[in-house]
Order: sequence, then structure tokens, then C-alpha cells
Amino acid sequence: MKKFVSVSLATIALVLCFAFAACENKYVSRYSATLMVKTNTSNKASVSFDSFSGTYVIKLKNKSADEVSITYEATLGEGNIKVSYDYNDEKLSLFEIKTGGSIDSKTETFTGNKTIYIILESDGKCSDGSFSFVLEKSEK
Repeated sequence: MKKFVSVSLATIALVLCFAFAACENKYVSRYSATLMVKTNTSNKASVSFDSFSGTYVIKLKNKSADEVSITYEATLGEGNIKVSYDYNDEKLSLFEIKTGGSIDSKTETFTGNKTIYIILESDGKCSDGSFSFVLEKSEK
């Protein structure tokens, strides 16, 4: 009986640990890709792929109280990808890129020590894509 109770408590503890760990991530990446290369540090991220389908989430962190903006570049060979961002619990559209498109721009200014989520969502299978995001201090 003691062994049964111990195993039951250990199982419950493991389930709770995984449940709480899953709640920490606000957005979840779910995708299939080939030849995908990705990097992600606190202030810059990039992803390149041969083919991609699904949702990929990038997390950038403003570690100071400074005003920052995100400089971004993107190209896409085929397909359609919508890129959104979440800052202060509000998901907003950043840009949409379609077959043969490219973009090079900068976001509005963000203030505060916060996490900024960037969400890439495809409408189906996409190919030959490259995305880059850099968190930069705003010039005053």
C-alpha cells in the first residue's frame, strides 16, 4: 500500500510539473520544416528554411528600461506567412509576406523590461524563407 501511495504521489507531482511548465509559454511553436536553421538570443533571432508549414514563435527580451524597437528583414520564395508580435498581452499584426516578397523595416518603440513574442504563421507550405529580428535601443 505504501508503495502504491508513493508511486501515485510521484506521478501526480510529475504531471503537475509538466502542466505548470507548459503554462509558462504564452505561445507554442508547432511546425514541420526541412533544412531549418534558427538562432535566438535575448535581443536577436533569425530563422531560415527550405520548406516550412505551421507556427514558429520567437521570444525577445528587453532587459532594461530603455526604449527599444525591432529591426526586421524577411524574404520568402513561395507561400504566405503572417508575422505578428505580442507586447503587453496584445497580439498585433506586424507584416505579411507572400511569394517572391521581401521586407526590411522597423517597429514602433517599446518601453519597459518586457518579453516581446514574434509569431510566424504560414497559410500552408512555404519555401525558401529567411527572417531576421534585432532588438535595438532607440536613438533619442
